[in-house]
Amino acid sequence: ETVATKPPDTERVLLVSLALGPDGGGDEVRPLLLLVFYLMDKIKRLRLSKEALSKCEKRRQKAAEAWVRGSHAARQEQAALRREEKRKQEKEKILAEDDPEKQRRWELKEQKRQQKRKAPKMKQLKVKAL
Repeated sequence: ETVATKPPDTERVLLVSLALGPDGGGDEVRPLLLLVFYLMDKIKRLRLSKEALSKCEKRRQKAAEAWVRGSHAARQEQAALRREEKRKQEKEKILAEDDPEKQRRWELKEQKRQQKRKAPKMKQLKVKAL
């Protein structure tokens, strides 16, 4: 599973939904298709105002930020899975060895790591008296 590092490329798309009858529309479809091509041509030449452009840019930035947050979360999750897999392999390797001293040291190290993780997080603040 690879996580994309940049958002997918956008494409210019005009979506048109036509409700056709059971016979497929017949001759009524032709003027509608001509309208679609006319609209595509008009939209191509359309120029937005400064306000509309800034609004579009804000929306694009918002969408990009949402994508970055999502991809960051996915990368974090994959990193956590890799770390967990690495620990499992290390444990299997240690338990497969015949040396009980190495196993005991590894168990102590693992216990320390677990205690450190479960310990409450504290910050030190230094306040100067007035």
